[in-house]
This record gives sequence, structure tokens and C-alpha cells, in this order.
Amino acid sequence: MKALSTKGKQILLYFTMSVPVIVFAVYVFKHALNVPYMDDMELIDCINVLKKGTTNALTTLFRQQNDHRSTFPRLGIIVSYLLSGTLNFRLTVLLGYFNLMLLGYAFYLIYRSANKENTLFLPVPLLLFSPLVYHVHLWSLTAFQHTLSIAFSILSLYFLQPKKKASWFFAFPIAVAASLTNLDGISVMPVCIVWLLMQKRWKDGAVFFGLTAFYMAIYFTNFKLSSASHIDFSVTNLPVMAHAFIVITGSIAKFISDTHGIVLSTILGSGILVIFLSLKFFRRSQEGIKFSLEELLNFDLTDICFLRMLASMATIMIGRYAEGVGTMIAPRFQIYSVSIAIVFYLFMVKSAPFRKASFFKITSIGIALVVSIYSYKKYDRAVNFNDGGLKADTYNYTRNGIFLHQYYNLPEPEPAFFENYSFPEYFDNKIIDAWKSATALPGHGLEIQVTEYPELDRYKSFIYRINAIKILNVGGDVPRKDVYLGLSENSNPNCFYLVALKDDRPYRKNGELMAGEFNVEIPKKIKSGFYTARLCWLEAQKPRFELISNKVHL
Repeated sequence: MKALSTKGKQILLYFTMSVPVIVFAVYVFKHALNVPYMDDMELIDCINVLKKGTTNALTTLFRQQNDHRSTFPRLGIIVSYLLSGTLNFRLTVLLGYFNLMLLGYAFYLIYRSANKENTLFLPVPLLLFSPLVYHVHLWSLTAFQHTLSIAFSILSLYFLQPKKKASWFFAFPIAVAASLTNLDGISVMPVCIVWLLMQKRWKDGAVFFGLTAFYMAIYFTNFKLSSASHIDFSVTNLPVMAHAFIVITGSIAKFISDTHGIVLSTILGSGILVIFLSLKFFRRSQEGIKFSLEELLNFDLTDICFLRMLASMATIMIGRYAEGVGTMIAPRFQIYSVSIAIVFYLFMVKSAPFRKASFFKITSIGIALVVSIYSYKKYDRAVNFNDGGLKADTYNYTRNGIFLHQYYNLPEPEPAFFENYSFPEYFDNKIIDAWKSATALPGHGLEIQVTEYPELDRYKSFIYRINAIKILNVGGDVPRKDVYLGLSENSNPNCFYLVALKDDRPYRKNGELMAGEFNVEIPKKIKSGFYTARLCWLEAQKPRFELISNKVHL
């Protein structure tokens, strides 16, 4: 059999790298829903204001949203609106996938700046285009915020390389673009200035500094930090801040275990920082390993991009550490977790003494492949629960005026707010009436437990208390996804709520589900009283149910 030519090997390699991109695109296409989530309401308000024409369009695009000036997310929803003629969050999520592809290209530029052969780039698409970033890329706003912030930052630094001196001025507008995604984007500007000074490009550095100072004066005009940010610098807080910084640096380790996420992230984060400092600032020679002062000012594109990612970790830590170290491994920061791991890997490909060894290549690709495949299994239930919560809330809001899977810290918008958006209907009247009117004896020994949480620190920003609900003894014959808790008010049977349930049933060795429990936490928005509880799902689009109890107190 004739061996592949060099060109054939390259084509095969590029095809292999495209596989995770295509597979994850299908995954996003499957799960993207036309339902706003949390801060997506800002995008609805943007369209409302622009259609009314009462405010200057540039003012609307540039205005503050929480701690950010989210211009690009607003541009994303505008493009979606122009393409579909209505507010369409599913389309916006799908458009956001191109932002992930742009980030992948930015990582490729880093890789190619130090490598000619492409094989060791394969782990990057395997990690980046996977459910490791599901929460960010199934949410309209964050797909245009976090991902673009990192992508624009890398592209800005790309134009500041010594070999790009002729076109270095492109770096500033791209850095401005990064700042118009979220607040973290601003952190690339001081990194750009530092890198120019490291290169002894005094004139370019002075120009960039002057432009940055002028832009910052505009950016922070009438700027106020939101209640979500709790910045408190003090000596007593330094240990907590340092721990939070280490945790978010290694937060990709959370995928191994949610229970031990903080411990694993602390170990990995410490390892990443120690290895970077060791390989960067301690040179190997025949005389042994010695500290190199020269390396302090000798940063290439890979090094400076890693520094940029550390700046992101510091920005997030400063804004969120007061909420607790656990916040550092929150799903909304997934793209940062994956990105710093990728840039550290690219640093290892460039700097590790064993980088050319076959075992390094095989191990890197093997680990990335296992992690990528495992992430589809790991996050399957979380993604299904996310989908179910959005579907349930389209019913809850249109019928009862409340969301049960979001809006914990704010009151619901009035119906008039959604004048330019129509909630999709996932459950028609026939299905709801069948679930609502179903009566039977409780099945399979189902039980329900409702526990009201005390005022815990992780819920201190909520305006509602939280009810934890468990459905016990759920049989293995109940589907794995799109299963809901149906609640009918006993004093008013027409008052019916749907609550998405997270499947926590264990698996047998052969992959079959065993009997177990479903869980959910919901805010206490439902009127206090007694309810009839049913386990509800669809089978071949036909409503199915099992009665749990006809006397549940909420």
C-alpha cells in the first residue's frame, strides 16, 4: 500500500481537526433554543429601544450592561433580528458559533508563530469544540461576550509581534473591540503596552498608551460597577484572593469531579503557574538550571498570550472572589477555563524540553481526545436540564407570569417588555390539559421531598428563598430527558406549573438506568399552599405521567 504523500497527510490532518468542529456545531444546533436566559433580556431591551427610536443608536450600543459595555452582543442580536425579522435567540446562538471558530483561528495563529508542523495543534480543536464550553455557547449573550473578548485580545497581540511592525496599528482598534464585549476585554490594553515596552518600541508604546488613556476616559464616563461585583482590597483578603486566582487558573479540572472541583482546580492551577515560571525563567544549560533575568523581557506571542489569560483570571477573581472561591468554577466561566488550559498547552509545545518526543505527541492527543469524548457524556444531563428549564419557563411565563429556572435576583419583566419577541410553544393545550387533569394512584412508590433552604451565602444575592425538591424512587423506565414536575394548585386546579428535573439516577454497568431520584432547586415564586404533584413527560409526542402525591405543601 502506497504511503500518503506530504500533501495527503496535511489534508488528512486538516480533515481530522475539522471533525470536532463539525460535531460540536451539530450539538449546538440540536440544543440551541429560541428562549432568552437571564442577561439576554438586555438584548431584548436593545431591540425595543432601537425600534422605538427614542435614543441615539450609538448610545444604545455603547451603554453599560452590568459591569460591561456589551456592544458586540447587541450587534449579534441585531444581525439575528435583521436575518429573521424577529428576535430569535436560537439564531443568535448559532451565529455565536462563528465566534468560537474565530477563537480557534486565534489559537492557531499562536501555534503557528512558534511551530511549522501542525500535528500538535490537534488537541486544541478537540478541547475547544466540545461541551466543555456548553454553558457559554448555548447562551446568546456569553457567546458574543466571553469568547470574543479572548479572540479579539489574541488578535490584538498578534499584530504587536516584532515581525508585524508594519501593521502594528491594527492592534489598537482590535483591543477596543475586545473591550466592547465585556469588561475583561480591557485587560488586554495594559498587556499590549507592556509587551511594546519589552520590545523597546518606545514610540509605539507611547502612542498606544496615549490612545488607551484617551479611550479609557471615554469608556469609564458615567460608569458604575454593578451590585454583582464586590471589590474589597485588604491584607486580610489576600489569601482568599490568591486561592481564588489559582482555582480559576486550573478550573478546567472541574470536569473530572464536580464534588472535588475546587481541590482539583487548586492542584492544576498551582501546577500550571509553577511549570510556566520554571520553564520561562529558569534556563537549562550544561552547568545546570539557572534563573535568567534576560527572559523577563523576552516574551514571544505564546508567552504574552498566556500573560493575557492570567490577566483575565485576575479580572474575574477581583470581581467575583467575594462570592466565594466556588464561584471561580462556575459554568459561565467555561470558555476562560478551557482557553487558559489551551494557551498553557501551546506554551508547553513551544517550551517543554520533551516537546519533540513521540510520547508527548501521543499523550497530548490521547488526553485531549478522551476529555473531548468524555465531556459529551459528562455534561449530557446538565445540558438536558438546561434545555428542559428553558422549555418549562416558556410555559410558566406565558401562563403564570413567572420564571422558575431563572430570574432569582430580579423581578420578572412585564409582558409589554416582550413586544418584539414571541415565546415558542413547546407544550400545546392538549398536552398541558392531559397532564393537568390526570388522576391515578401514585406509581412506583414515588415520593417527593421539599426543603426550604436557609439564607446560605451562595444565595445571598437572590430576592427569593430557595426550595430544594427531590423526587425519590423514579424507575429506570422514565426517560432520561424532558421530564418535568407538574404542579396543580389544589384550590385552583387550572393553576398549573412545570418544573424541569435533573436526572440523578445511577447507571448499571450495561448502561441501563437504575431507579433513583430527580432533583431541582426553584425560587419560592409559587403561591404558598397545597399542590398535586405529577411526573410528566412525552413519549412519541403523547403525554405521559405518574402521580406522585395529591398533597404537597409549597
